[in-house]
Amino acid sequence: MILNFAKNWLQDPSRITSQIAKYLEASKAFDVEVLEFDKDDVFFNEGDFNESVFILLEGTVQLSKKTPRGRNITVDWLRPGAFVGLISFVTGEPVLTTAVAASPCKAIKMKEKDFLELQRSRDEAAQLAQQLIIGNLIDRYHHVVSVHVELESINDTLERERNHLREALKQLEETQHRLISQEKMATLGQLVAGIAHEINNPAAAMLRASDNLLEYLPEIIHKADPDQGHHYDKFFRLGLQRVLRDSDQQREKLKEWEKEYPDLPRSLLRKVTSMSDDALTFIKEQIGDKPNASRRSELESMILFYESGYFLRNLQSSTKRIGEIVSSLKSYSRQDKGKYEKADLRDGLNDTLLLLSNRLKKVDVILNFSDIPPIDIITGEINQVWTNIIINACDAMEDRGELVISCGHDDRYVWVSIKDSGPGIPSSVMSEIFKPNFTTKQQNTSFGLGLGLSISQQILQKHGGKIRVSNPEEGGAEFKIYLPV
Repeated sequence: MILNFAKNWLQDPSRITSQIAKYLEASKAFDVEVLEFDKDDVFFNEGDFNESVFILLEGTVQLSKKTPRGRNITVDWLRPGAFVGLISFVTGEPVLTTAVAASPCKAIKMKEKDFLELQRSRDEAAQLAQQLIIGNLIDRYHHVVSVHVELESINDTLERERNHLREALKQLEETQHRLISQEKMATLGQLVAGIAHEINNPAAAMLRASDNLLEYLPEIIHKADPDQGHHYDKFFRLGLQRVLRDSDQQREKLKEWEKEYPDLPRSLLRKVTSMSDDALTFIKEQIGDKPNASRRSELESMILFYESGYFLRNLQSSTKRIGEIVSSLKSYSRQDKGKYEKADLRDGLNDTLLLLSNRLKKVDVILNFSDIPPIDIITGEINQVWTNIIINACDAMEDRGELVISCGHDDRYVWVSIKDSGPGIPSSVMSEIFKPNFTTKQQNTSFGLGLGLSISQQILQKHGGKIRVSNPEEGGAEFKIYLPV
């Protein structure tokens, strides 16, 4: 019987409702009212105390509730056969929702005594009341299930949207980092190009001046002292070719000369014994048979010309070094407005090593460069990759150790390996090192934003390349960069 009723209720609830209405209207035991409501008429408001219950005969009722922010939301729709206000009526608590006629409605209004009498009656009324309650339970159960299904669907949608927003935020941050890096590198390139140009002019002038001095000084020396000019000119040229003597050898030479020339000051002999063996032999030939006074004067003159040659050679070497650094700066910073060009990766590596020579003073740099073909790259961006990885290697080794740089190629890629002798990369962070803002540097010891490897990876991906990192068995860390041929 209950199963048949449930099927009938789901198929045609209005039929059962009409039976209840006819019974209540015909029975003289019940004092009920049949009321009609226009659209938007209110049955009761949220928070009211409800002294009656309604059985909806026709129309639809909207139940709504006010949120903490004051917005009204719909929580349910009631159809014919539903009890309107049953919970507050039974419990005596304030009404939870506001009930409004969503269309013209017709409903039976029952007081407490009639509602209780309907449940106590032992005739057809009790059966109808039971069916009515079961019907309402069926409706409410369907509603609860559908709400849960809808809520789960909404949660799934929200989760997808949240993941999408999270991914969009990540891409936005990466794009922002990339734009900042590109803008910074472009600005740096302009500054470097300007500075390199300004340095290049005086450096070139210094190199020309030193070349002229090298040409003119021998002639000046000879004209100043025709008798000794050829000796002084020889010492000047020996100074140009000076090679530093080993400290132990110099100490031995100093002891020999102090015994042989006790009349000469130790400070003077120290300068003499730092010279080459050819220079020492020539000095002995010149001062061997001279009086002590003239011997010292002659020796001071020879040292003066010897050191002048040595200082001029240092000036030339330093000026050439400045020229090489300026050339490397221009090559390193070249952006070419983001244009690709054929380039040999070895040139960029050499430029980068030259510019980082200050960091590499106590590092043994080993270059294993094989022949590789030129490939299409944006030179300035790829040089930034070399810089980031080599600086990281110096940090890991604390500027002491061994740095091995190798290169080669196959049919698909040109590869460069940069391997250091540091402590290696902990396996726990191996998968994190290419993420933006990841850094193992401590603020109190060194500076790092954690963008170097992330930017390097983005640059290589832009070039169609890739980067791999590992900890070799012999120790340290190895970064291997692949760029398409």
